[in-house]
Amino acid sequence: MNEKRLIDIISAIPSILHALFHDIGTAGLDLPVNRTQSRVLVVIERLSGVTMTQISHMSGLEKGSFTAVADKLIAMGLVKRERDPSDRRKIILRLTREGDEVTRKLIQKAESHLERKLSRLDDSERRELMDAFAVLSHYAEKLKK
Repeated sequence: MNEKRLIDIISAIPSILHALFHDIGTAGLDLPVNRTQSRVLVVIERLSGVTMTQISHMSGLEKGSFTAVADKLIAMGLVKRERDPSDRRKIILRLTREGDEVTRKLIQKAESHLERKLSRLDDSERRELMDAFAVLSHYAEKLKK
């Protein structure tokens, strides 16, 4: 594959994500979290039992920024810190019961938002997009190793 073409494809990913999510917001949910906190909560929910460093990477935040967000979520009672039982030096973040409830509402909102967005595509286009994301996800996992 042409190197230039690969860079063009990779560069398009943030634009695609922006098109899908730029207008999602949390309006109407009456939740105490902003967009960045929402993203972190969803990452914690999806990657349960991983370290703060891993969550920071997956949420796209620098370590200093992520620590401030994590501290705020902990102070809000949505997240708790735990020592990693296999390595006491590592810290794991987990959702509290309230954090789980807030995250569930955020995910439901995101799912209905995506359904509305994707309804603009015909069935074939939706399938193609979903297949493309599945392929990207597969290769992202392979490249992590």
